Amino acid sequence: MQGVRFVAMDRSFAVAALLGLAAAAVCPAAAAARRRQPDTVFSVEADWIGGALSYARTRGPGRYWGLEAGVGGGFLNRMLLSGRHFSEEDGPSYQPRDGAVDKELIEILHVGAFRRWSPTERVSWDVGARASAFVHTDSSDDDLAVPLFLGAYANVLWGNRWVKVGPRLLMGMFSEGSGSRELGVYLVPLAGRVSFGW
Repeated sequence: MQGVRFVAMDRSFAVAALLGLAAAAVCPAAAAARRRQPDTVFSVEADWIGGALSYARTRGPGRYWGLEAGVGGGFLNRMLLSGRHFSEEDGPSYQPRDGAVDKELIEILHVGAFRRWSPTERVSWDVGARASAFVHTDSSDDDLAVPLFLGAYANVLWGNRWVKVGPRLLMGMFSEGSGSRELGVYLVPLAGRVSFGW
């Protein structure tokens, strides 16, 4: 009888010890997870010959709201879809093209507001509103034009806690004077971000 009691106590002790070890492992992990998400994130984003500064505040686990402003960047780019004026000569266009070739469309200034999701340290994505000024040239231009963009953007970045890279997509209205206002979809295939959080 006493042996049965000791076996039952041994099992109870083993279960209690396992539960204690599990709690000891989970509690610090949960605390570490809370520490890994900073309340404030300051980021420097870099493209080819350009970059941006952004400031974001947490709004819950893995969620942020923020603002950004930048100069230059996006020298590697592709207009995925546009109308006659902004479409690339070998890309899709929803209108007959204007016949110009050697087109360049490069973002030179932008401001934006975004919502950021960071489900893990390795991945994050932003969706937001963006206003930009671009430089636009083609074979028919005598001088540089400065079209404006107003619309939405999204990016998905992969990496580690501090450094991530990935593409950025803009979709909205590109306008260059009263005669050229077109819906466009514009891709920057590779951008980077360095983040500092506290």
